Amino acid sequence: MPEAGRETQFTESEVLDVFTGREDYAEPLTATEVAERLECSRRTALNKLHALSEKTEVTSKKVGGRSRVWWIPVHVDN
Repeated sequence: MPEAGRETQFTESEVLDVFTGREDYAEPLTATEVAERLECSRRTALNKLHALSEKTEVTSKKVGGRSRVWWIPVHVDN
């Protein structure tokens, strides 16, 4: 991981690529898993995930006391 204070900037598109670049892009990921794939801090990954969730490009769900998973929602037309 980069040194503190020397964080690399990541675009929201690069964060989405973490999800879509996998065989099963619908599998939920934790912020830690996103951070590991981007080689950034968990905080940086969380900031980008929260920004994307405001645009409904990703969504999340609490799965424990402090744990949350993130995924790209699948929209179904009725």
